[in-house]
Amino acid sequence: MSSDKEKKTVKARIHHGSDSLDLTLPTDFKREYSVNAGDIFEVRAVENQDGGIEFRYKRVYSSE
Repeated sequence: MSSDKEKKTVKARIHHGSDSLDLTLPTDFKREYSVNAGDIFEVRAVENQDGGIEFRYKRVYSSE
């Protein structure tokens, strides 16, 4: 599981031309985990016992 040093905040932004939203991956995550444009992630929403929501991403394709 992630540690507190891995926690970051991101802002949901409008994805122009659609109703979806973008979440920006922080630069240090991109570098540390070698994430590249074109990588594909499976995402699911999980509700916590306290009513919060966690979005969990799993890389299913690496473009490099």
